Amino acid sequence: MRNKFFFITSLIFWLLMVIGFSDNWLFDTGQESNSQPKFLIHAFFAFLWFTLLVIQTGLIRKKSFNLHMKLGLLGIVIYSLLTITIWSLFFENFIDKNDWMKLAKPLEAFSLVLVTLGFLNRKKNSQKHKDYIIFGTFCLIGSALDRTVYHLFGPEYSLWPMLILTFGLFGSFIWYKKKFTWYMGLWVVFWTYSLYPLLSRMF
Repeated sequence: MRNKFFFITSLIFWLLMVIGFSDNWLFDTGQESNSQPKFLIHAFFAFLWFTLLVIQTGLIRKKSFNLHMKLGLLGIVIYSLLTITIWSLFFENFIDKNDWMKLAKPLEAFSLVLVTLGFLNRKKNSQKHKDYIIFGTFCLIGSALDRTVYHLFGPEYSLWPMLILTFGLFGSFIWYKKKFTWYMGLWVVFWTYSLYPLLSRMF
């Protein structure tokens, strides 16, 4: 089962993205965000990144290493452009509301660090290359995951499914590595910090 871990995980990420944003591309295509270029560009690169992740993990399973390495160069470009679109949205939100919490996004910043480390290890250490890129992508899946459980369970009943799915995915990384790694510890810290806007509204 462990030899299929990266492919299955990347496929789960892809499904969460497709279901989570299904209102944009299927059920409510007339919404305002669908006519704004900044969201369309972001969605385009997000779709490319998560789709490429499935393709790349599939290529590794089939031992198509040469094609995997060539597509990896494209992946560097796609992830870089995805990162630019993410932070441009955060910055615009910060400018509109003048709230530093709208700009402080440690999980997204941590994703950038991990995926960059993954790219840097693509020839030196294949295990670190895989670990960092898949976990770095996990750091970005929060919005898609939250929207997925919102669509499936509704706003009143989405909290527990969100927590179960989030920590189910997180636990799968511990199961795969058979240990609690440094980047998992940092994820717990940053994820907890990311709850501040929600908790500040509740208390």
